Amino acid sequence: MTDDQSNEPVSDGPMTPVHGRRRPAWFIPAIVVAVLCLAAVAIYAPVYATSAAGYCGSCKEMRNAYSSWRRSAHASVECVQCHVPPGRSAAIKWRAKETRNIWASYLNMEPAHEGESRPENANCIKCHPLKGLMGIPGRLRMPHARHINQNNLMCIDCHDNTSHAEPGESSDVSMRPCTMCHEQTSDPNRCSFCHYTTPEGKTHPSDFITAHGRLAMADEKDCLRCHHDKAAFCDACHAKPPPGHYTGDWRYSHGQQAVKDRALCLGCHSYETLCKQCHEVSHPEDWATSHGPVAAKGTESCMVCHPSLMCDDCHGKGGVQAL
Repeated sequence: MTDDQSNEPVSDGPMTPVHGRRRPAWFIPAIVVAVLCLAAVAIYAPVYATSAAGYCGSCKEMRNAYSSWRRSAHASVECVQCHVPPGRSAAIKWRAKETRNIWASYLNMEPAHEGESRPENANCIKCHPLKGLMGIPGRLRMPHARHINQNNLMCIDCHDNTSHAEPGESSDVSMRPCTMCHEQTSDPNRCSFCHYTTPEGKTHPSDFITAHGRLAMADEKDCLRCHHDKAAFCDACHAKPPPGHYTGDWRYSHGQQAVKDRALCLGCHSYETLCKQCHEVSHPEDWATSHGPVAAKGTESCMVCHPSLMCDDCHGKGGVQAL
């Protein structure tokens, strides 16, 4: 046997491939469990966080509402118990939105901007069953079930300040919703029908006749919640403009009234759709000397804003013959 032959490895059988170190049998299941745990934490943490009122109070836009809630009789009731509609689907939808908002705040993404829903009757009834709610003994007769079932009222229509009254504002129920039926329909409207003793105060401020216009233009539906028939209630006044509008020169002389009480004008007229047609017309800089050809075609468009006396005065001073 030669030296080369003596150095060759001796094999007892056929060669087999050499594999790397095998992973333990528990490795893959452990990875799956770890991923599931992380997913559970990522989902449950926002759910747990959004269940507390402190989550709502952490938002700058909600701080006033959070402060008023802490002063209210509902301070021990979490926000989600009132503002998330009952039912699993509604809860899942709301949780999904808020979970997205939480992660969006960490990832510098745009959050979802959706107004929170008003508490529904079902939210209130969970704690305040309608059975037996007949009013305030000795003060008020108010069968809640009849009003909700027959008149389609929401609890929040009357109890709108129960949880979120402004500082110094009463959380007592206002009489405004009562007038929806007891002053606008054939339902009894005498105070003693509901009240054991006649209440004090008025539904609207004393100057509401002259001040209500802007509020009505901002949210007409809010007015119509009580004053159901617009034609019968509003048009009795608004279908007939004030006497000053019939003087013939109101288009040109209304400025003094507008300066004196602009809000009175804006009660019926919108600055954007009416006033701007004249008061923000942009003429060329040389319009005083170049408007003649336009006026020669017809003065109707000029007279929308300018009275003929204006033309006569200016043309007279300049020695120009008016059209």
